[in-house]
Amino acid sequence: MEKILVKTGIYSFIVPFFLFVALLKREKSTTDVEGMSSFEVTPFPEFFFKIFRYSVIISIIGVVVAFLYVRYLKDEISESKKE
Repeated sequence: MEKILVKTGIYSFIVPFFLFVALLKREKSTTDVEGMSSFEVTPFPEFFFKIFRYSVIISIIGVVVAFLYVRYLKDEISESKKE
């Protein structure tokens, strides 16, 4: 069970990190009521820490879900063997 949780934690951190790097935009464009548009670029350190934070949150959720799944599956297997 420990090996499954460690692998889940690592992979659920790395995969979202790379996906966020590839898909999340640093630039944001907004348009006023008068039609004026402004362009804002997020600095790299802030962008990196935002991606890092999201990846950690997803990793924690993934480990909790994997733990509950393994625990539930283990209980189901032990109950079916008793019958």
